[in-house]
Amino acid sequence: MSSVNRGLVSIVIPFHNAEKYIENCLNCVKEQIYKNIEVIFVDDGSDDDTVAILRKNSDPRVKLISLQKSGVSVARNAGIHEAKGEYITFWDIDDKPHSDFVSKFVEDICEYKVDTVISNYDDVFAGEKHVKVVLPWENQVIEKDDIDNVLIPRMIYQLKNENAIRGLVWRTFTRTDVLKDNNILFDKEITMAEDFIFTLELYHKSKNIFVEGDSLYDYIRSSTSTMNTYDKNSVDKSIIFHKKVVSLLKRLKLYDANRNRYEANRLSMYSVSISNCVRNGIVHESALSDLQRMHEMLKNDNIRIWQSEAPLKIKVTGCLLKLKMYRLLIVIYTLKEKRRISKYN
Repeated sequence: MSSVNRGLVSIVIPFHNAEKYIENCLNCVKEQIYKNIEVIFVDDGSDDDTVAILRKNSDPRVKLISLQKSGVSVARNAGIHEAKGEYITFWDIDDKPHSDFVSKFVEDICEYKVDTVISNYDDVFAGEKHVKVVLPWENQVIEKDDIDNVLIPRMIYQLKNENAIRGLVWRTFTRTDVLKDNNILFDKEITMAEDFIFTLELYHKSKNIFVEGDSLYDYIRSSTSTMNTYDKNSVDKSIIFHKKVVSLLKRLKLYDANRNRYEANRLSMYSVSISNCVRNGIVHESALSDLQRMHEMLKNDNIRIWQSEAPLKIKVTGCLLKLKMYRLLIVIYTLKEKRRISKYN
């Protein structure tokens, strides 16, 4: 069956000051085996040459939307509203989708008659190290019961011996009407883990999902990614994010069944925020005040530390934070951060 007969695919690509990556991204567009696509680049207030490079591009399938800087969620939502395709997916401009990215997804969604397809992907470290990240299913259709009772719980928190499942939009391909009929959009108030809430709702609203066993996307980890950069607003962002997660889980009637997993996730938030205080092995000047603030939050949090599903090391972190053992936490997490950095070298 020709690509034209299989329907138009909308690819939404938000960007901000991406002149370093735009040519490679346009090459990825050109290399796609499946040709019936529209590529919606959404400029989130760039002031470099990215827009000028795009305007010189002669590919009629490429569209450009320009916005004032409003964040990646607003940019992606603008792309969703503009999308004319029967199917929709998302790329990050600094990653590398494989040439069969669209063709595989279209083949799967048509052959298996599903609402959504998700795939494995490759983690690329330091431009060289490829680690295939796999889902617990391979070339299988997940029906509604397993979506709500296996897939989503593992997205919320991964228990011991379970495959981690990250909610990532660039490994997700769906029928556009699933988004538009259910008014599923990115939450513009969230500035961390934006994909998680979006994909959780999308997967819940999908009647069925096919898991593509091949890796179709290279996720490029760079030294400037959020995992490698100190964020002075990390605690505030985490508070907003977790309020939104609880609200969504309750609205979808998924909270009670997943409360233990969610509490483990929330307890892990403190560990992530402590790591941020010593990002790149440097103890940032606000580390002590951040830890004191986290202590007050945890003191008022209704988390049952020792009853949670979190691993022992996370429970110990929670206890040390409650006991105000700030300097010990800084030493422990500085060593942990230095080990993490070594993976990239």
